[in-house]
Amino acid sequence: MEFGIYLNQYGDERHPFAFEDAFEQAALMEELGYDTAAVGERHFYEEGFYEPLTFLSALGARTDDLDLMANILILPVYHPIHLAERITALDHLIDGRTRWGVSLGYRESELRNFGVEMDDRVPRFLESIDIVKRLLEGERFSHDGAYFRFDDAFVRPRPVQKPRPRLWGGGSSPVAIKRAAYRCDGFTAAVTVPETLADDIERYREAVAEAGKDPDDASVTIMVDGYVGESTDAAREALEPYMFDLHEKYIKWGNPEFRRRPTWEDVEAQVLVGTADEVAEKVARYRDIGVDHLIFRTQFPGMEQSAALESIRRFGEDVMPQFR
Repeated sequence: MEFGIYLNQYGDERHPFAFEDAFEQAALMEELGYDTAAVGERHFYEEGFYEPLTFLSALGARTDDLDLMANILILPVYHPIHLAERITALDHLIDGRTRWGVSLGYRESELRNFGVEMDDRVPRFLESIDIVKRLLEGERFSHDGAYFRFDDAFVRPRPVQKPRPRLWGGGSSPVAIKRAAYRCDGFTAAVTVPETLADDIERYREAVAEAGKDPDDASVTIMVDGYVGESTDAAREALEPYMFDLHEKYIKWGNPEFRRRPTWEDVEAQVLVGTADEVAEKVARYRDIGVDHLIFRTQFPGMEQSAALESIRRFGEDVMPQFR
């Protein structure tokens, strides 16, 4: 099982974002043997949110061992040639230590302000992912599609990873899971309770086989919120109110996973909060239902750096070794 940390990119007046905080966390992660550092993508956030590809490039220049993952990019807002070039450049910058999650996006403002209508998300995604894969695999071709047209396009040099860097598809609906199986190399599952996740993973692996692929080559990633503290109460105290404040923003953005500001009772089954042993017990459940790669989000907007480092260290020293 692999483990990563989802790095904070959100601004917040309580504790403003600083790239140096993320670099300090990445250095600690390498010291402790984490596998990945992950960042996401968001646009039009009042307090500020830092663009993922620039962030990954800066991290790449400051790390030696961590794989760096975009989890996720909103694929429909990109031109596929430009994105393939940037993926290739970063893959060379850090000698193949890249992973790429992609999805449709769900906020109307994040799509329409880039000229993408909500109804065009799926067909644009499907056309884009096909183009990106072909370019990354070294093909040279012309294309005349519904959204993109070009002549004699190619990307050189080819990426370090062969046949190309791996792509993870995100989503939670049955059609999104099937799309990840058919179109991508892995599945980034939505945050949910283990029982539901187990059904999603089973559905994903069945779709992988249906697509004629080897299920053993498929990879399941999940990002889980949480905190490792000296006690359960201390862990909860470290997350309040920061985690719930962010969840409340998800409601305003229209995220289908959230309906109202949650309570501990609402999220207890799907967060990793408590002592190292309590968190490890929950991680074991994710391992047993087929999660290959767990990304731990433990710093939320406004949370102090010292608190984040404490949880990253405890998870790395006291939880991860139980699964190596």
